[in-house]
Parts: sequence; structure tokens; C-alpha cells
Amino acid sequence: MAFIFTAGLTNAGLQQMTEADEEVISFKFSPSDKEYIPPSVLITETLIVKPMQVTGFDQNSRKKLDSAFEVLEEIVNSDMFKDRVINFKNSKGERKFASNKGLTNEEIYQKFMEGRETLQQNTPGEMNFFLKLYNRPWSRVIGYTTGDTNVININWKYFKNYKPGDVASNLAHEWIHKIGFDHVSAKEYDSVPYAIGYIVQDMADMLLKQNQLH
Repeated sequence: MAFIFTAGLTNAGLQQMTEADEEVISFKFSPSDKEYIPPSVLITETLIVKPMQVTGFDQNSRKKLDSAFEVLEEIVNSDMFKDRVINFKNSKGERKFASNKGLTNEEIYQKFMEGRETLQQNTPGEMNFFLKLYNRPWSRVIGYTTGDTNVININWKYFKNYKPGDVASNLAHEWIHKIGFDHVSAKEYDSVPYAIGYIVQDMADMLLKQNQLH
């Protein structure tokens, strides 16, 4: 299972996804817990995954990327994803993401589903991706972006071995930076970008095993 680890700085700073050996699994409140919130309490519109500008990908790598887009769109529009996000439980057993900008789990889910990137406020309902593939075989950086650009850079060294679900997880993490969430360090696993990235990864792995992803 592949996970994303980003050294996020400020909104305008460099945000790098770096290789790590550790796996982190996100948890949620179960329906039997008194703090559980039924997903039906929130009504949301469909969120469309939309490639805006994609460069550096050949035919085969673009095919994998397109599959990742499909996986990501199916996951984020599912009731299971809604359940996992609004009932997220951090490592302390609290209903709270780290670096949450003062928002509740429900508010974070709603902001996610609004699809309003910091630099793309006029495209609600869309996850807009500006992607560039590069190759640094000596680097442990999976990819990087900065807060003052739409572009997410992806390292071919890792992309070439990733399954579509792994790519979808990375895309989710990086896109969450684009809607204004960050983390104080590469160890803040309960932060919004990390935790939701893990949720996407977990769901992709589970649904692919069950042949429920189309």
C-alpha cells in the first residue's frame, strides 16, 4: 500500500511528497458509537474530477492517470467516503482533524465537496488538476507543488510503479492543499491532506478487491 508524505510549509511554500516506510491507517467512529453521525444528515452535490492541463505523460502513463481520475471521482462521491470523513477519529480518539482551520469534520467534508480551489474560485463542483510529470530517479520526493500555482508535479520514479488507487490517493492529498489545508510537518498524519489521502487509499484497495470500482 502506498501512502503520501508531504513536507508542507506555508500556503505559498514548497509542498513535497516524500518517500516513507511507514503506513498509517485512518479510523472512524462506528454506527454503534454514540458520537457517530449518519452520512444522510449532509446533502451534497456531485464533485467532478477534471483534468485541466496534463503534460509529460505518454499514452500508457496517461491511461493510468485517467484510471486514477475515475477511481478518485467514484470514491469521493460515495456515501462511504462521506461516512469516513465526517466520522473521522484521530489518533487520540477525537472527532477532529489536525490543522483543520477551525472547521468540524462535517464542515471539512462540505468544503471538500464544494470544489473551490484557492486559485480557482469560479469552478465550484470540480476537482481541477494541472499536472506535470517529471523524472528524478535519485530523489525520494514523490511530487511537489506550491501554494501560488495550480500545478502539481509528479515524479515518474514513483508514478511508474503505482496502481491507479495509489495515484488517486496522491492526487487527493495534493488537491486538498489546493483548497487551503496544510500540515505542520510530515508526521502530522491526522491532518486533512494526510487523513483524507489515507481514506482514499484504503477505499481504493478495499473496493478493488471487492471488484466494486468501475
